[in-house]
Amino acid sequence: MYFTQEDIDKLITEDMPLFDLTQELLEIKTPGKIEFISRKESVVSCNELVEKLAERLNLRVIFKEKDGKKIDSGHKIFEAEGENVLILWKVAQNIYEYAMSVASYTNQMKEKAKKYNPYIEILTTRKIIPYTKKIAIKAVMDGGGFPHRVTTTETILVFDNYINLYGGWDKFFKEFPKLKHKAVEKKWVVECKDFAMAKKLVEIGVDVIQLDKVSVETTALIVEMAHENNIKVLSAGGINIENIEDYAKTGVDGVVTTAPYFAKGADIKVRITPL
Repeated sequence: MYFTQEDIDKLITEDMPLFDLTQELLEIKTPGKIEFISRKESVVSCNELVEKLAERLNLRVIFKEKDGKKIDSGHKIFEAEGENVLILWKVAQNIYEYAMSVASYTNQMKEKAKKYNPYIEILTTRKIIPYTKKIAIKAVMDGGGFPHRVTTTETILVFDNYINLYGGWDKFFKEFPKLKHKAVEKKWVVECKDFAMAKKLVEIGVDVIQLDKVSVETTALIVEMAHENNIKVLSAGGINIENIEDYAKTGVDGVVTTAPYFAKGADIKVRITPL
């Protein structure tokens, strides 16, 4: 994930736009060492970002755990030293606690799903908490997942709301051969809510059927029909760590989920000591 200098500076100035009043009143000038330690078993995420923050604050990085690594409770994930450790403190802790929650939840979903379906992918939606996109997506990838659709520019995903303005599904079915030819480099992903619609999408030859809130039983039937015609199937709508195994057993190629973005779990201890 590429974080710009502007991204780095914004994270710092959101927390400390001018100066640290407490530090100034206490007249603290002593350089220190800062350590970040996970209180829970977690997946490390966004250490590369925290390293860039530390470097921007002229801190020397002593230790940095690898992003994507599963760690036990009590494991150190980052250590740095210098004069600005108090500035890094809460900015980095907030990043870790959000990103490692997302990464850990994604990883748990992946492990549960792959027990039954080794080729399934965990994909996350665009329903991201505003202004957290880069951190959230980095965390998903550190956890072993992928973003389903980062922006509207790079993928085709047809929902009812598009079709309502396009002129209806009958028009779409009729004109699909021409539409598919126009998007020669892209796959057509079309949302579907029942078996009858899935059958029609198979008939016209879409590339991917995305099922929305379809039962596990019906999903299994659609997967069988679609795979016989070399069409991929995604399941979406309310899929989380509680029901991922049920959907994985249907043979779907991927699940589309928002759940990791709202996971709670990481707990990061910060220890600051003088040099």
